[in-house]
Amino acid sequence: MTSFYQFLIWFFTIVSLIALMYGVLSADITFIGLFICTLIISVIFYRLNEISPTNVTQELQVKDFALKGIDNDNIEISEAIETLKQEQTKILSIFKKDVYSNHDLSSILDIKRNIVSDFVSSLSLNFEMVSKQELKDIILKLMNDLIEKNSNHLFEPSFFPQEDSSYVSWVKRSLILLGWKIRRGEDSAKNLFDLFEKNGMIAGVLVFSHAKNANIDLKQYEQYVQNSEINFLVMITQDFKDSSKAQLSKRIVIINHHDLPKLYLMLKNLPNIK
Repeated sequence: MTSFYQFLIWFFTIVSLIALMYGVLSADITFIGLFICTLIISVIFYRLNEISPTNVTQELQVKDFALKGIDNDNIEISEAIETLKQEQTKILSIFKKDVYSNHDLSSILDIKRNIVSDFVSSLSLNFEMVSKQELKDIILKLMNDLIEKNSNHLFEPSFFPQEDSSYVSWVKRSLILLGWKIRRGEDSAKNLFDLFEKNGMIAGVLVFSHAKNANIDLKQYEQYVQNSEINFLVMITQDFKDSSKAQLSKRIVIINHHDLPKLYLMLKNLPNIK
């Protein structure tokens, strides 16, 4: 479909240029009108090409899970995996919906287990070559890999709630979808920020609906970095724009939620930020 649109774009563009040339040489308003009409048609096909299903499919393509360590000779396991491949986009959508709608941020593993349980129960297997629990463990492992590889696919930064408390909740759940895990901290820290961990990195997270509300006493928080309770403190807002001022102190940053997918690497390379 994309090639067809490109052909039409070139065709009507050429026709419009020819019409313009004849219109100028002959001073005929008919050719000028033809030039305007064909040019408009060309622009319309250009926009249709941009939003064609082919382009959308490429942008939303899901990365497959890895099959390392899986017994491919087991017919029932192979059949379950093939079904999982066919439904992996659906699985990701269910996981995303359940994370955003769940009130308990600490029950992410339960959400995954419920999805796996429903998936295994939907299979038409006799469970003669693998037990149901063994298959659940395998599917859970594959689903974890699927979610990790497609975390950016799960996060849509342009669709966020405007109301303050809903926005805070949305950001926290977005971090979970991007591979961060809720971490339990000391009582003294619980009242000041939320703890998130990824690959051994611990970040204290503060969420503000607007950057103007992020006017905090940095010294009050720096002690938690110095005491190694957290590696970094991150403030997240919907309207912070000046990335050159993201680093407020050695290990305290402020970012726009659009930058959440890059947060881990940003913190990992923080000493290099100017």
